[in-house]
This record gives sequence, structure tokens and C-alpha cells, in this order.
Amino acid sequence: MCFNYNKPLADIGNIPCYCGHCHNQSAFAVRTINCVTLFFIPVLPFYYTKRLKCNICGTTGGLDSAAIERMKQGQPVAIA
Repeated sequence: MCFNYNKPLADIGNIPCYCGHCHNQSAFAVRTINCVTLFFIPVLPFYYTKRLKCNICGTTGGLDSAAIERMKQGQPVAIA
């Protein structure tokens, strides 16, 4: 069984970003970790992604290294 969970990106902090789906400043950078589980216990992580996730509507969007650098400098980033 595969399972994924979201963990906030510690190096960016809580910088709200614009969500193009619900038009709110409610998207945050998270690292999604996909794991193989054994009896609902994460055992083996096999894939990591960095994404923007909206806390209101749940929409997610990819986050590349250039967007992460813009976020660290305080520039706006949005989910398309």
C-alpha cells in the first residue's frame, strides 16, 4: 500500500501564496512524501516532491527551484 503525506518546507517558512483556483492568499509550500506502508505505518519513503497546496480548496501545483528562490526573496508565487 502506498501513502503520501505533506510536511511544511522548513527552509521557506509560512509564506502565503496566491491560489488561482479559489482566489485566496492561502497556498503554502509543502514537501509531499510518498511512502510504502505496512499496517498504516510509513516504512519506506520512495518519492519526494515540493508543491504549493491551498489550505482552503486543496488545489496543488508544482514548485520548482526557481519558484523556491523567489519565495525566499519575498516575491509572489501562485498556483496556476
